[in-house]
Amino acid sequence: MESNFVIYVDSAKCKGCTKCELACIASHHNMTIKEAVKHRKTLASRVHVVKTDKIRMPVQCRQCENAPCANICPTQALVLNERGRIVMRTQFCAGCGLCIAACPYGAISPEFIKLTEKEKANLDKSENRMIAVRCDMCAEWREREGKQVSACVEACAAGALRMMPIDEYRRLASGGAVEPSMLEETPAENTPEK
Repeated sequence: MESNFVIYVDSAKCKGCTKCELACIASHHNMTIKEAVKHRKTLASRVHVVKTDKIRMPVQCRQCENAPCANICPTQALVLNERGRIVMRTQFCAGCGLCIAACPYGAISPEFIKLTEKEKANLDKSENRMIAVRCDMCAEWREREGKQVSACVEACAAGALRMMPIDEYRRLASGGAVEPSMLEETPAENTPEK
């Protein structure tokens, strides 16, 4: 069962190397990092490293409490689940792009996916279709590979990324105090379940 975690970014530690972007592409497309390098221009990463003169920082879904993406989605492809987490149901995504425009972090990207045989028959078309993609904490990849953390967290040698419980992240985002344990490595007992 997916735990309520979000990826916390320590921008002071980020080196801007973009290994997190490559790991994201690799994990979502079942490929190696080397293959991800070759496809980085054609496949969407669900994490984007923003670089300025003063800061380097990976940006991905922040699991907003009152998420603009879910509020605007006309097909309810993005919904708040019973555990308080925004989840993407790709089978309902119409590829309209409203969530991409609504996200204040730029954390949703368009990506073309292959149609299933059933979709080809129902839609009477064979070309790929566009859907919106966003960080899903590498849920399928973690289950398939037996991993405890997302691919971007695993790939970050600088330790700028770590998984944090959503309630702690939201407390921090709303100006709450930073607990000392929040600044340390994710302890084993707080590591999300597969």
